[in-house]
Amino acid sequence: MDNDTQQRRHDQPLETDKRAGTTVLRSVIREEKGPILGAAALLTCWSVGEALVPAVIGAAVDEAIGPSDLSALILWLLVLAACFSLLSFGFMWGSRVGAYAMNRQKHLLRGRITATALQPDRPGTSRRLPGEIAALSAADSDNASNVIMQIAMGGSALLGVAVSVGYLLWVDLWVGSAVILLSPLSLFALRWLRPKLSSTTHGQQQGIAAAGASAADILRGVEVLRGIGGERAAAGWYTERSSAVTTAGIASAGASGRIAGAHILITGLVLVSAAILSAYRVVDGSMTVGAMVGVLGVTSFLATPLGTIVGVVETYTVSAASAARLAEFVDGHGPIGIRYSGTDLARADAALTILPEDCDPLDCTAGRLTVIACADPDIRRRIQDAVGAGRLLVDGVETESMDPDLLPTVLRAAPHEAHLFEGTVRRNITGSDDGVVPQTVLRASGVDELVDFFDEGLDHKVDGGGRNLSGGQCQRIALARALAGGPLTRILTDPTTAVDSVTEARIAAGLRALRIVGDQGTMVIISNSPNLLAAADDVIFVRDETTVTVGTHHGLSGDAGYGKVVSR
Repeated sequence: MDNDTQQRRHDQPLETDKRAGTTVLRSVIREEKGPILGAAALLTCWSVGEALVPAVIGAAVDEAIGPSDLSALILWLLVLAACFSLLSFGFMWGSRVGAYAMNRQKHLLRGRITATALQPDRPGTSRRLPGEIAALSAADSDNASNVIMQIAMGGSALLGVAVSVGYLLWVDLWVGSAVILLSPLSLFALRWLRPKLSSTTHGQQQGIAAAGASAADILRGVEVLRGIGGERAAAGWYTERSSAVTTAGIASAGASGRIAGAHILITGLVLVSAAILSAYRVVDGSMTVGAMVGVLGVTSFLATPLGTIVGVVETYTVSAASAARLAEFVDGHGPIGIRYSGTDLARADAALTILPEDCDPLDCTAGRLTVIACADPDIRRRIQDAVGAGRLLVDGVETESMDPDLLPTVLRAAPHEAHLFEGTVRRNITGSDDGVVPQTVLRASGVDELVDFFDEGLDHKVDGGGRNLSGGQCQRIALARALAGGPLTRILTDPTTAVDSVTEARIAAGLRALRIVGDQGTMVIISNSPNLLAAADDVIFVRDETTVTVGTHHGLSGDAGYGKVVSR
């Protein structure tokens, strides 16, 4: 009994994900109901037209070519032209309508993913890597929206099968029944053979991807290899991987060839069987030559809609899995803790605790400027990862448990990367072209010097990514952006690594003055900079995972380990 209960509990998240994925797909279908019906109707014209072409040709053989009736031949040629026009028009416009609806849903899904990713500390995003979010936005959005074409193509394929089956049974009950039985069997036989014929393809493709990634890694480190004289060893290593890629590619091509050969063989066997049965019925006098032509043509076509139906079933499972991943990310399924929404947490001088992995918590005193210095680069990385992932306590409350709409009024964590957007300096700091930047913020970030240097001042144009600015200029503007917005609890990571020591000392003094004059609230900086450490109220020196010393820069200056870390 207990095992059953545990099993049900274990299965609940999976079932929840499946239901959530189904909800996403239903939402996509509901929003595009009209285009889906239109695409299905148009694609039905295509599939029905394809099924009618061999039937019309067979009728032309019996009604016009056999009796040598020119007028009847012209009539049947016109009917054939009408069939081709119908199927061409249906496929062109059906595909266009379906693709339009599908691309619109891709855009909407990516918009929802982007909006979720931009919400600070939204449950489901804090521990997601950027590459995973990019995959959700690309592959998973594509797969989920593909359900539109799956329905349209599946519906048209069903009607195509119905028309084909009806024609075969109408022409000859026995031949039609045999073809109807053999076609699905051949299709499922091919599906059964496919994984056996390509059993090594998956592993080969993984090897190709891994070898490609390794080659790219060599290219990225080519300067390092030159510096240490490792070109010959790297060349041999690359040749070995390249040979493996070649072997894997040949094997993969062989597997594809075997699959194609099996497809031709199996469909050929079905056609030969249909031809033998039809020929027997023609000799028996139960079927005309034209009917035999029509049966063979329809039999050849029947594999297409049947394959489409099976393919739709297979690809739907991919769409459902992608939709479940999207739902998990956007809606944050599962327990996410308490959602604090009161105003009691909205204070600028909140106490802050950082929870790095496999390390003691780092407690930062409320209302003070705290600089964290690390002796071990790996521990420093873990601290930065904890900040980026939102493993923080603000006044003792987990940020993941807080209302995403409230969090920006409590905490601002500025990354080390000084990414600037196309626009102006003012827009990059305030978010608008008419925003006001306090002079205290300009002085504390060193942007006041840039304002004096640029002819347009704060309205100086900035290219995307700050391409027209130096690294130090970009970093100062990014620092001003982090400091703007009034009193907040702030976390900064190496905000002065791209500026010279004189500018850094000026910024350090400005940060301290800004807190006194501008009431900036709690500020935490992760840095080993002596200038920033000297300006701090508190210094947290992390020696290792469990040894943390708290003091001031002056008080810790006699510590040999601390002096080694902060010396330049």
